[in-house]
Amino acid sequence: MKTRRKTSRKWWAMAPGMTPALARRFEQGMKRGDTVMDLTSPERETYVVPASRYKVHCSMHPAWAGRIAKLNKKNISVKSRDGSDRRALTQEYCLKGLHRMQGGNVMIVNAIGHRRCRTCHYAAAAGHPMPPEKVEEIKAAVAAGATFNQICNGHPPGGGEIDRSLIITTAPKLQRQRKLDPEFDAFLETHFAANIFVGQLLRHNRDASEEMKTTLRLIGKIRHKVKASGAQLPRLHEQRPRRRR
Repeated sequence: MKTRRKTSRKWWAMAPGMTPALARRFEQGMKRGDTVMDLTSPERETYVVPASRYKVHCSMHPAWAGRIAKLNKKNISVKSRDGSDRRALTQEYCLKGLHRMQGGNVMIVNAIGHRRCRTCHYAAAAGHPMPPEKVEEIKAAVAAGATFNQICNGHPPGGGEIDRSLIITTAPKLQRQRKLDPEFDAFLETHFAANIFVGQLLRHNRDASEEMKTTLRLIGKIRHKVKASGAQLPRLHEQRPRRRR
């Protein structure tokens, strides 16, 4: 009781709120990283004023109260981050204990410095391995002439407006499946090379009729197979002069 009386008597002769000196001291403490709780709790070394006097000062000075509220929110987040068990666990390895949290594998995901494992993040974004029916659907589309940009972004081979109905999967999921399935990766590698060549051929002949484009697709596939064997073949179209920018 004696301690409580001494503490209360200190503020008896003072006007409501805080003096300018106390307000500056309070704000300096917030800028150092203290929270409102640190500065209004008598049992802490950082104590400045009682919580009731702080609230009165906030009601009297809304602009000051707004600055303090922003600092308080930031300081609480930093303290919860630094004192988190998750942060201690991710200093050397990720939460799964699989990847080192060093260099480019560390992602800073917000303004207060939360750390995340880049490898785990990409794996989570890609999701689970593709079902067999999805793999077969992609193979059928690629065998028919689809390119990476078509099945992932909706860009038709040879150019044109984006058609979202052509999208079959996302790029992260496709790349993940290629890493998991070497046979699937080899299939795509072979067909993508041919389909890109055909796409370039169609791009140089945009004004041709649909019947001519069908013929060009067939010629492009045959030409690519012959070219892959190492034979030197003449161009099927005239090379456009480059324009200086």
